[in-house]
Amino acid sequence: MRKLLLTLTAAFSLIAAAPSTAPADSIDAIARDYVVLVLNVKDFAPDLVGVSDPPPALVTDAKAAKGDRGAVNAGLAKIIDRIDRLPASSDPLIAMRARSLRAHAVSLQFQLRSPESPRPSVAEQVRLTSGFEPEFPPLTQYDPAIAQLDSAMPGQGELSERIEALKAVAIVPKNRVEPVVRTAIAECRKRAAMHLKMPKESIEVRFVDDPLIPGQSEYLGNGRGVITVSTAVPADVDRLLSLACHEAYPGHHTNYATLDEQLFRHRGWPEFSVELAETPQFPVSDAISEYGIGLTFPVEDRIAFERDVLYPLAGLSMQNEPAWRALIQARSSVLGATSTIVRDYLEHRIDVETAKKLFIRYRLQNRRSAEQMIKMLDAFGPFVIASDAGWYTVDRVMQGKSVDERWRLLQRMESEPMLLEDVAALR
Repeated sequence: MRKLLLTLTAAFSLIAAAPSTAPADSIDAIARDYVVLVLNVKDFAPDLVGVSDPPPALVTDAKAAKGDRGAVNAGLAKIIDRIDRLPASSDPLIAMRARSLRAHAVSLQFQLRSPESPRPSVAEQVRLTSGFEPEFPPLTQYDPAIAQLDSAMPGQGELSERIEALKAVAIVPKNRVEPVVRTAIAECRKRAAMHLKMPKESIEVRFVDDPLIPGQSEYLGNGRGVITVSTAVPADVDRLLSLACHEAYPGHHTNYATLDEQLFRHRGWPEFSVELAETPQFPVSDAISEYGIGLTFPVEDRIAFERDVLYPLAGLSMQNEPAWRALIQARSSVLGATSTIVRDYLEHRIDVETAKKLFIRYRLQNRRSAEQMIKMLDAFGPFVIASDAGWYTVDRVMQGKSVDERWRLLQRMESEPMLLEDVAALR
């Protein structure tokens, strides 16, 4: 990396000495240099970045550079400065690309900070890592939605206990998880393809005995993805349908395959051949994935498909449709509360037990899930805020629009290099 930086410094000196003959800087050149820096990070901090299949020439440049943490941080600072010096583009997509590239450079620079650096506020961590200003609504704002769900949920005891009782009779037996998931994924794809221009893609579905991760997707590049589903973590029918849409269609896999096809392979933008583990793209991708569940399966369609197709595959029958209907509708009404609880916990405004109780009440979790949330926050910080913020940003944009218009906007989100601010500005 030192050799690369010296080369860049020499090039800048020549440009300064002869501005009339040297080519101007460009977003393409900056993007290529950014990818080289990311590939360097892969060598000394592999958990921070993901790589699919970047251009071979940039892989060669990265091997020659061999930058360490300090050199990469210096390079990222120059990337940010170079973007700031670019003339404003009249092309909205190019302007969006520049904002996205800058936000990614800022995010990686923050993630590469010294471990001894003072930890900023939760709001500042979110701003630097995920590229948006978080909101922290008062929890009382969500009490009416909780009260409405409370009155709709049958049974005795605390609301969380009644929700668990509803889910308990919908848990899919371990030997039935695979057919339920495969059928759900196929239906999610069929429905999404009715509204979206789907990229060339393929998914491999793997079933593992992993007690920690219920499900996740990994994008491998060139349209290929892997969805991993745990058979060790108990999951109800609705949870598995949600997972299928969220991780596959029209969720993360569709989003990354579309960006790959449209921006990297079609336009040649190399920054879309690499990704950060914590990224400004995550709030948008997770918003697509979570909002896409309800768009793909409106409540009544969701109830009917689960009742008539997935429950029989699981060897079960749906119990208490009205309660499931109320629970599905309530989840989206309380998502914003998580940001406030996460901030208060991480900034030590509330203790562990208080945080667990608040997650149980406002995130509709049981105690085991709330304890797992605390462990994730302790390990990874406030990343979950980005997920919820993405959903309610999209929800605000979509309100009052027809179904066709919502799908049109989702297609744009799938295929453009959006930050959350770009989503909020959609019309």
